[in-house]
Amino acid sequence: MKKIVLISLIIMLAVGGLSAQNVEKTRRVATRSGNKALEKGNVSQAVTSYRKALRADSTYSKAQYNAGVAHGKLQQYDTAVAYYQKVINNGKASDDMKSRALYNAGNIYLRQALAARDQGQYDAKSLQAAVESYKASLKLDSKNNDAKHNLSLAMQLLRQQQQNGGGQNQDQQNQQNQQNQQNQDQQNQQNQDQQNQQNQNKQDQNQQGNDKKDQQQNQNGQKKQDDRQQEQRRREAEQMLNAMKNNEQQTMKAVKMREAQKERRQGTPVKIEKDW
Repeated sequence: MKKIVLISLIIMLAVGGLSAQNVEKTRRVATRSGNKALEKGNVSQAVTSYRKALRADSTYSKAQYNAGVAHGKLQQYDTAVAYYQKVINNGKASDDMKSRALYNAGNIYLRQALAARDQGQYDAKSLQAAVESYKASLKLDSKNNDAKHNLSLAMQLLRQQQQNGGGQNQDQQNQQNQQNQQNQDQQNQQNQDQQNQQNQNKQDQNQQGNDKKDQQQNQNGQKKQDDRQQEQRRREAEQMLNAMKNNEQQTMKAVKMREAQKERRQGTPVKIEKDW
């Protein structure tokens, strides 16, 4: 009985050893196949090979890292970052590989922030994630000059966009300034139109006043002319009356003279009867 148990244990250990060897071989061959496909530009084929390697060993950091690279080339950035995060959290991964995974993730975050900026948007979350990724990468590899450069760029962009109105980029600020200028121009035009209207109203009022004054002057002139004409007519009537009185006096005098003469001839006074 003991012999049977011992033989069974030996067989299990042998099978287990062979299985471990098969896992090592499968993940190594699949990863190499993916690397070759990636070098040739067959990115989709590379992704398939890396997934095969990870099915054999889900903790294989090289396949995780290279899968992140491949998905990044396919612009599947969320998936790429997810694979890089697996490397970062993988206790079996080296510090150098973790540093490179953090650097690549930072590049993706920075690329997303720049793309948002080009579309007139502000992606503070991606910029902040890029800064944190570069910093973590440099803690593991302080000699990574590319990470230093990109960290400086990400921090500069973050400061600039925070200063531009809490997230507005320069294009948005320019658009806002242009809109403000247009509003100011419209307001100025409205004020100018209102001022012109007021000036026109004043001119109309002044013209009306002048017309009224001219009319009054004309009326006064006409009245004076009428008064002069009336005075002239009065004088003419007075002259006519005076002339009539003079004529009457002369006529009376002539009549008296004739009556006196007649009286002297006849010796009898004659009473004069006036018929006027």
